[in-house]
Amino acid sequence: MKFVIPFFINAVLSLFLFAPAAFAESKEIVLKEIEVVGKKEKPKGTLTVPSNAEAEKEIKKAPGGVNVVTEESFEDTYTLNFEDTLALVPGAYAQKRFGEEVRLSLRGSGLARGFHLVGLRLLQDGIPFNLADGSGDFQEMDFLALQRIEVYKGGNALQYGGITLGGAVNLITKNGKSHPGQMYRFDGGADQTFRLHLQSGYQFNRSDLFVSVTATTSDDFRDHARQENVKFNSNYGLRLSDSVETRFYMSTNVIAQELPGTVTLGQALSNPENANPSAITQDWQRDINSVRLSNKTTFDLGNGRFVDVGAYVNHKTLFHPITSFVGIIDQTSLDYGVFAQAHGSYSLSGYKNEFRGGVLSQFGYTNALVFQNFGGARGALTSDQDQSAETVVLYGENHFYFNPQWALVTGGQVIYAGRESENKLAPAQSDSQTTATFNPRVGVMYHHTPTIQFFANVTRSYEPPDFSNLTQGGAAGFAPLSAQKAWTVEVGSRGQHGRVAWDIALYRAWVEDELLQFTTGPGFPVSTFNADSTIHQGVEAGLDILLARNLLQGGDRLQWRNAYTYSDFKFDDNVQHGDNTLPGQPPHFYQAELRYTDGDKWFVAPTLEAASSAYVDFSNRLKAPGYAILGFTAGYTVNKNIDVFANGRNLLDKNFISTFSTIATPTPFNQAAFYAGDDRRIFGGVRLRF
Repeated sequence: MKFVIPFFINAVLSLFLFAPAAFAESKEIVLKEIEVVGKKEKPKGTLTVPSNAEAEKEIKKAPGGVNVVTEESFEDTYTLNFEDTLALVPGAYAQKRFGEEVRLSLRGSGLARGFHLVGLRLLQDGIPFNLADGSGDFQEMDFLALQRIEVYKGGNALQYGGITLGGAVNLITKNGKSHPGQMYRFDGGADQTFRLHLQSGYQFNRSDLFVSVTATTSDDFRDHARQENVKFNSNYGLRLSDSVETRFYMSTNVIAQELPGTVTLGQALSNPENANPSAITQDWQRDINSVRLSNKTTFDLGNGRFVDVGAYVNHKTLFHPITSFVGIIDQTSLDYGVFAQAHGSYSLSGYKNEFRGGVLSQFGYTNALVFQNFGGARGALTSDQDQSAETVVLYGENHFYFNPQWALVTGGQVIYAGRESENKLAPAQSDSQTTATFNPRVGVMYHHTPTIQFFANVTRSYEPPDFSNLTQGGAAGFAPLSAQKAWTVEVGSRGQHGRVAWDIALYRAWVEDELLQFTTGPGFPVSTFNADSTIHQGVEAGLDILLARNLLQGGDRLQWRNAYTYSDFKFDDNVQHGDNTLPGQPPHFYQAELRYTDGDKWFVAPTLEAASSAYVDFSNRLKAPGYAILGFTAGYTVNKNIDVFANGRNLLDKNFISTFSTIATPTPFNQAAFYAGDDRRIFGGVRLRF
């Protein structure tokens, strides 16, 4: 692996120094005055980027499970991936495989996928991050460039074109108005981990600019898991008039990641730091270079009505040596799309009515090459395909308020998806597939008080297979796979009363043609199949309790936060598996934090994560053992310019299984399916603000 950080740092530092002058409309930089009371108050958002408070108010109009995770929840710790940022979000199951890669699942989405992402729409600033076929990667995200994460479970992702069982996760980046000034951050810790983050926010007369760069290098805890990456993010907002604002986004990533692979259960528990031997001899890697450009323009039509329009383009190269059976995946992709949305409110026969409707289109082209893997070097070309994908979603949703307490929510999506593969080495295996469908939605919201809500909804979801499934194992043409469909019923409540806040949702999904995947033995190429009927049901419960405040009469607080996820996923009278449990996720998953805060000066927060045992195979013969691990985060504000923090993980140094790939039935050939959880690791950091 080549060391990529020095190359990028020099280039980006010049942007921090000279970019403001390039964009300024005058020589004078005008920073918005912010009244300081304790901690700094964030200024309100822009037309194109609502503030965190505005976003939280808006998201709670959804008649189902939704969450907002603000930067305060993950900036005072060593934050690397979704396992860190979505901790304490009920219903979010995010467990590390290696580096930034996690198994991310909401309501069993992509449950059996042992690599990358599927079953969720991933967005950055409301703009698709997934490829056009629905698949996605995690490595390109820089969580230190974010001001919040919005989680839309299931059909509650309708407004972002979310069509899958899991829903959507939207990452909102910082901007010059929300984060003016300079911030330098240095992290370090276990396994030779070092990270440097620089960010600058500027406000001008009618515009703002934000730029950030994060460089990370780490050996990680397992062998052959070294990562080196540089991530650059920027956005520039310009108010064209009092009612029109446009914002341009750019991100660039240079990522080199070694892969340790999976091992057997015994190996993971006895020697958790060891990599799969083949990962070393064949030099498994996932190296990504990418550039992403996008724009969003918002028109304020008055009377609380808005129109958003925009476009994006994403260019990416992937160099991915993997098993000798697969080879070296070498891909160049270009994805692009346009979107438009109208939203707002009006009076309908004297009743309040809110609406949202729009169209989202994604188009993608990938030159997908596969070579034999000779120690990480390209051998003979074994596959050469040009893959084209297009996904178009037309959606609409309406909230009709019978009175200030009750709202009827109706909506729907029209979906078109096309997939085409031109096989250049075997033209007879070229193939294509198109699908179209309609997803309806109906729900109800009841506001018992201004701070207490009850909700219920029924939605339909639809997920066409991606290219990894369709072209699996070199099967002739496309594998005969159907799109996954489901009807989901959900009820729940969220609110706050006194010192107690809660967020709970119960759901049940009847799934048809679920896309299930498992690790196969040597020489068996096809590993993804449609199940006939499956059931996904569960409970997503969050509970925050303010145990005490002003203990020492200094503005201190003691808060207990809890997130519990119960998952019951199973076959429904399957011919081969009966009513067996679907493998991939533990039925019980619990996270807790007890945080003591001494005003604005310092805090300490011990944490607990516990999971029950989980089936690994569809025959329900092999289980990953349950576990409970302890951690902590602590921080201290030296002065208004300097903060320091420390983060400890797995403090008792327990050997445990973080996650695993699913298998059909255990055999001597397919049980290397487990990822060992990290050992005891300590990190620390300092932030400098100016």
